[in-house]
Order: sequence, then C-alpha cells, then structure tokens
Amino acid sequence: MPYVEDGPDGPQWITKAGVNMGLVGGIGSVGGKFVPGQNYRVDKMAETGLYEDGKKGVRRPGDPDQRIKDMDRDGVDAEVIFGILGVASRVRDPEAANEMLRIYNGWLRDFCSHHPDRQIGLACLPYGDIDSAVEEVCRVAKLGLKGLELSCSGTWIQCGTRSGIRCGKRSTMSSCRSTSILSRQPRQRHARRRPVRRSRPRASPASPAFR
Repeated sequence: MPYVEDGPDGPQWITKAGVNMGLVGGIGSVGGKFVPGQNYRVDKMAETGLYEDGKKGVRRPGDPDQRIKDMDRDGVDAEVIFGILGVASRVRDPEAANEMLRIYNGWLRDFCSHHPDRQIGLACLPYGDIDSAVEEVCRVAKLGLKGLELSCSGTWIQCGTRSGIRCGKRSTMSSCRSTSILSRQPRQRHARRRPVRRSRPRASPASPAFR
C-alpha cells in the first residue's frame, strides 16, 4: 500500500516497490508540483487558494462541504466524480491496487452521502480479475453508489461471458474508460422512446476532471 514520506518538495506518496506516486495534494493524478504559469486552469484554481489550503492540511476536493462551496462558486449544480483507476494502475502490485480501489469505494459512499443529489461518485472496479470485479459490483450496488468505472487498458483476451460480464478483444484504441450506471429498479418496456435532452456538464475546478 502507498504511504507518505517527506520529499524534497514536501510530503509525497511512495509504494513499497519504490514508485513515487506524487505529492500529497499535488496536481492531477500524478501529484505534480504547482508551477505558476504552466497551466491556465491550474492557475485559476490556485487563485482560489486551493493549493495553499492543501499545504495547511485543508483538502477541499476531498471534503464534501468544502467541495460544495467550490461548486457554488463555479455555478455547478451537480457533478459526476471519476475515481482513481489511473493511480491504482501505477502501484505495480495488483493485489494492493485492487484493495486500494475497494477502500476508495467505501470512502466514496460516505463522501457522496452528504450531498447525494449534487455529488455522484463512480465506483472503481478491480481489474485483472473478473470474479473480484463482479463481487465488487454487487458490493457497491448494496452501498448505494450509482455508477461504475471499469478500466479498459492493457491486454484483453477473448473470454466469452463469465459471471454475467462480457469481455472482448482489445480495441484499436490504446486505452479507454467504460462507465456504467447501477440501478436496482426493474427494467420497464416502453412502446415508444421519448427524446432525451443532452447537455455538456460543467465540471468544478476543484473536481478530479480539473486536477
């Protein structure tokens, strides 16, 4: 499991394999160091004091009430929160990575319970083990999470159907991300489909999409 140790630029996450997972409260999924002028969106987030607060131990993106304040500042009604699949893939320990995802899903359930209509988190499924993924789907459905993230990176094999999940050969894309919605309601048949209005959601600068 990753742990925190002091580094030249501040506290950083390290794995037992020696992989540097980035700074605590760093930029993006790689935990990079904030350098003014390199990224416009990051600069705009810095103007709100996001990274200075992080140095003081105030993790605004990871605090549901603080995050709501950032969403209100940006005029965002609700957001879908993607998870840590990219981070888990860098651990280089499949067992530890999958356990990390299960821990994250439990944390996510608690996080989203504060403002369930505005903060909608996607559970991250273990990868490389179909049975573990199926088990986690059932677990997070009972937890009440409303959607899933499944990593589609890596080498796929043709394995037909197993445990209700269909796997196929890898596409021509180098990587992709599959998102599904969980529902415990019975599927209803409709004689005629009604048109659906689609709009592009706006993401909060404090959301993972901007980190």
